[in-house]
Amino acid sequence: MSSVTQTFREHHHALATELSDYATSFAQAKPTADPQAFVAFLKNELVPHAVGEEAQLYPLMDELVRAHGKPTATMSVDHEYIQEYVSQIEATTAKLKNATPDEQNALRAKLGKLGTELNAIFDAHLAKEERVYLPLFEQYVSDEAQQRVLDAMHDGHTAPAMQRIDVRVIPPPQRHVLIFKTFEALGPGEAFEIVNDHDPKPLYYQFSAERAGQFTWEYFDRGPQVWRVQIGKPPKPN
Repeated sequence: MSSVTQTFREHHHALATELSDYATSFAQAKPTADPQAFVAFLKNELVPHAVGEEAQLYPLMDELVRAHGKPTATMSVDHEYIQEYVSQIEATTAKLKNATPDEQNALRAKLGKLGTELNAIFDAHLAKEERVYLPLFEQYVSDEAQQRVLDAMHDGHTAPAMQRIDVRVIPPPQRHVLIFKTFEALGPGEAFEIVNDHDPKPLYYQFSAERAGQFTWEYFDRGPQVWRVQIGKPPKPN
């Protein structure tokens, strides 16, 4: 870890600790809680930190994520936190059954705190999806593919997530080698998805020449910016 990233982490920790202390003080109605000091902290420390990240750090991160990262990684972190809050709420609820009246009051207060924190995370998570992802989803994904995603999300018996290879982040000499290796590992009726920034027709021609009759090829999206293709093996005949 570099000294600069360590400084970032330490500053984040300090901001989070102070914010939590203020929030706890007001939630517990402590007489020492100072609203003016709270506002001063927010305006002089928290907001400038956010503005500085927007101006200096995030433009660089945009380039790095495009080249090396996963654009949805931060959303997956949200999901990890949501699942952890659900686990804590479930465990706290289980303790209520055999708790004394005083213990029940404390546990219910804890449930209120956990629920409030979960609600804040979930509100921010939904705002990110609806302001950033869904407009892209609507504009660049076909109606049929949109419906497939929706149906799969709400199908209680949906299969495990399909493996995806984003060839945009793989060096060109390694792309076809990895794709054919992945294909060879498939069982009958199984498939994987590739994502590219152009129509992978050369790959299709290579499959046609080397695996004629042994593969399936289905476009999920046909550009203009993103091309998604499902490549699979036909199921065994009955």
